[in-house]
Amino acid sequence: MIANKPVLQAIFKREHCRHVSGSHTLVLHCNHIVSLISKLANECSHLNGKKLLSESSEDVFYSVLADYYLENSICSIDKRIEIAERYFSEAGLGKLTVKYAGLSAGEVELKFSLVDESWLNKWGQATTPINYIGCGYVTALFSALFDKPRRSYAAKEQQSIACGADVSIITITDAFYMERRIDCDGY
Repeated sequence: MIANKPVLQAIFKREHCRHVSGSHTLVLHCNHIVSLISKLANECSHLNGKKLLSESSEDVFYSVLADYYLENSICSIDKRIEIAERYFSEAGLGKLTVKYAGLSAGEVELKFSLVDESWLNKWGQATTPINYIGCGYVTALFSALFDKPRRSYAAKEQQSIACGADVSIITITDAFYMERRIDCDGY
């Protein structure tokens, strides 16, 4: 039964000094690296670092979640959400709860976040939200949840633990809708 089965079943492959789960190689988190790459993304506007980190996160987590759903024949939206929430925790990324999920919009709450905690420990309170990795995870979650391709959703961190909030809130919208809305606003 899925409910008792860990989502992240990492096996250490000594010959390559790597963890693997199914067909995916895993790099388990490091607070120091997470805070550094988040800071780098924040400061590299000329390279669009925030988008790059978010999309990289989306690419990795999408393949993990979509493959897991396929390999285990998980079709129920509720089960898929439960698995995505558990994977986030089992990977050491924090405590994520999907507050609502629809085809065109949704909301996710982070009660705890490795990215935010790492940022606070290394750099202190942020002035703007910095959880680009979490936003990438959430867009991957929604795309895999509804069997859509990557980049189908856009995520925006509305409030952030790193900025002093009790919880982080990430809202999700259909990326096509957002693109059309921007075009209609005079661009």
